[in-house]
Amino acid sequence: MLKLNPFKPGSLTPPGMFTGRVEELKTIERALGQTRARVPTHFLIHGERGIGKSSLLLYVKHLAQGGLDPIWLSEKLNFIVLNISLERSDGYVDVIKKIAREFEHQVAKRENVKEFVKGVFDFVGRWKAMGIEYRPDPPKQTELLEELTSAFEAAIERIGIYIDGVLILIDEADKPGPEAGLGAFCKLFTERLTNRGVGNVCLGMAGISPVVDILRKSHESSPRVFELMGLEPLTEDERIRVLRRGLKEAEEINKMKTTISSDAEVKISQLSEGYPHFVQQFAYCAFNADIDNHIDLDDVMRGANDPQEGALEQLASKYFHELYFDQIGSDEYRQVLRAMADHLDGWVTKEDIRKATHLKETTLGNAISALRSREIIIPKRGVKGVYRLPTQSFAVWIRAYTARTKAAEI
Repeated sequence: MLKLNPFKPGSLTPPGMFTGRVEELKTIERALGQTRARVPTHFLIHGERGIGKSSLLLYVKHLAQGGLDPIWLSEKLNFIVLNISLERSDGYVDVIKKIAREFEHQVAKRENVKEFVKGVFDFVGRWKAMGIEYRPDPPKQTELLEELTSAFEAAIERIGIYIDGVLILIDEADKPGPEAGLGAFCKLFTERLTNRGVGNVCLGMAGISPVVDILRKSHESSPRVFELMGLEPLTEDERIRVLRRGLKEAEEINKMKTTISSDAEVKISQLSEGYPHFVQQFAYCAFNADIDNHIDLDDVMRGANDPQEGALEQLASKYFHELYFDQIGSDEYRQVLRAMADHLDGWVTKEDIRKATHLKETTLGNAISALRSREIIIPKRGVKGVYRLPTQSFAVWIRAYTARTKAAEI
């Protein structure tokens, strides 16, 4: 009988399976409580790919809409949630248009308020008719921002008694470059709302860690608008809870119980090193490898190492194939990466790399030069001969992939 797999490496973690992030959720609940009290507090979630930023935003969306019970606040929330995602091509105008259209869309779902905001966001259509479609000049940007602020003021004035406020969630905030002006938008929009007395709008954003620098380049003080939260890998206890919660869901779906041995749990925890997407991927493949409704260590290793469908191959295809294979033709260059991976994303000296790899000076110099030029390793500013890998998740994958290769050679 075919069993449905409860683990979801290719999609967001649904709220019912969400685990951990206690401190971050406490900060976000506080921000929403403050905003409900007309003292707006904004937040920015940043971290590596696969660390769970989008899944956290999904949880927050359900929490703010009242679909989940808060942990620290005394009663459920009732926010209109605008959920948008940015693309590399998005500019200042695109951000405003996406927010305005999502506000219209979300209000239209609420029978008790939709009539009150008819026509409030018609300015989007007017600007399009005027030909202002993409990155207008600064005076036009200011005028368009004023239109958006006025629309928010009018809408909330009409429907404020029915809602706690409006939460604007912006995912993939790192994708548009500094020239898109996202930092300037956040700074000026929140200031204008405050100046107009609109206190129940909360801005929440997520992006990979360079997002803070991108915002700062757009407007120097824009990061100060937000409570900054950098996501770290899950703890070992949280990783285990993810596995057990998934198997509990599997039992409910499949009407049969699948158990897991303690050493299998530990191995998945070790292989993933706390990256939520990695936990899901290794668990998904172990579940598929199981044939007796008991996931043991052999199931985990078969699921991880299958040359086509295994977790390591899947992670390589999704995240690391280009960095580790496509851009590197020499295994001596990969030796440098393997040596650096022992330090995760910490700084490593050229001398330490030489001791670990035993490469000749010329070969090592060529490898480091090539890896630097392709941005596969990052030099430390102002310090000669010190480098690191771009992300900790890349290091985690290299270590797991290297362990598999060594085991196959024995």
